[in-house]
Amino acid sequence: MSIPWLVQVDIVAAFSLLGFLLVSIPLYWHLEAWNVGCVLYIFWIGTQSLFQFINVMVWRDNAINWAPVWCDITTHFTIGSSIGVCCASLVINRRLYHIANISTVSISRADKRRNIITDLAIGLGIPILAIALYWFYQGHRFDILEGVGCTEEYPNSFLAYLLYITWPIPIGLVSATYCILTLRAFFKRRRDFSTLVASNNNLTFNRYFRLMGLAAIEVLCTIPLATYNIVQNLTTIPIYPFIGYADLHFWFSRVDQISAVSWRAYPATVAAVAFKQWTVIGCAILFFLFFGLAEEARKHYRLAISSVAKRVGLTTFEKGTGFSSTGYPTTSGFGKITIPTFVQRSTRRGSMDSFSDRLSTNISISDVVDEKAAYSPVDGSGSSAGGSSTCIASPVDTEKGISPVESLPPVSLLPVSFPPPPRAYAPQSPTRRSADVPASVRPDSIDMV
Repeated sequence: MSIPWLVQVDIVAAFSLLGFLLVSIPLYWHLEAWNVGCVLYIFWIGTQSLFQFINVMVWRDNAINWAPVWCDITTHFTIGSSIGVCCASLVINRRLYHIANISTVSISRADKRRNIITDLAIGLGIPILAIALYWFYQGHRFDILEGVGCTEEYPNSFLAYLLYITWPIPIGLVSATYCILTLRAFFKRRRDFSTLVASNNNLTFNRYFRLMGLAAIEVLCTIPLATYNIVQNLTTIPIYPFIGYADLHFWFSRVDQISAVSWRAYPATVAAVAFKQWTVIGCAILFFLFFGLAEEARKHYRLAISSVAKRVGLTTFEKGTGFSSTGYPTTSGFGKITIPTFVQRSTRRGSMDSFSDRLSTNISISDVVDEKAAYSPVDGSGSSAGGSSTCIASPVDTEKGISPVESLPPVSLLPVSFPPPPRAYAPQSPTRRSADVPASVRPDSIDMV
């Protein structure tokens, strides 16, 4: 059972958008770590996935030239992105090679700047050069395929092979050379490899091997896929004889608008379009599998979910604590919670202990009972017999010129207990049944917050 054509178009559009979103998730982490190769990879693949999604949605069921300038931009970017992905893989392999063969742990700022400039020259310079050379083998402005959108147009000439089609093979060979040398250096110096990785603050052991795995897969796929593309072009499309630019660029500004019925009648064209679309999607998903599911990525996901949950008032559970993000205790950690109280705690100890700078805000119920039993509102000497500490100033040393303020010991944070004031009768108010003292020192009350 074959899938309807419009359903296939919608599937490609959905996966293109998904690829753009997935590959964009680790962008901030690689920008923070100055991983130029990964940032370039995200830029080329992510932007191409977004352009592909827009093209498919705009020209889902038509071939009308709605936006000619947009098509000029996207067709030229497609030329650059197909080379840029290979160059990004080369940048990653080159960086891993230099890390594995570094002779000193410290790298100067000038060396870092030089490496970044070199990486940008490879990852951006070569694709921009490929875009600039597109005019020399371009047949006419662009084509519009129904269900696909804007596509670049160039005849199958030797200029196209020389200036564009064969470029992934030499780039892939250089990248493969770096990859093999990196593996050789790793196995040769695996004992001090941890020190080499530690020389880069933004590169961990696991991230190094994920980079190596991504670059190795890109190398293994780049050369075979480029070779397959060349063979398909040579065997299915006749070679266009180049007899001059007057012939090649004849009616250069035209735009061919091709319906789905017309271009889908040729199996070679259908295979080429599907290969081009799903290669971009596959590269985006592959990158996410390497870097979007790593340990540090999962940590960022948890932080993001927790932050969003706090804003909307949802409950999330933190590992190792008895509280949720909303501030309420969870069931698993409830037994470890001590109810905070502000009951004044008085213990039997020397008066000098009151100069401690520690303040306890947690107290058990047994401590409250003992304290209240030691105090009687009738006993006027409760401040001394009850064990409550008071602030006592030491004598002033007048011979040494020490002022009374300087001779005072540190003020205790524990409260000072005073005897209750004498009862007084007020005609306008009823007689009080209890002593006029704070509620926190009444024997029949416990103030808890």
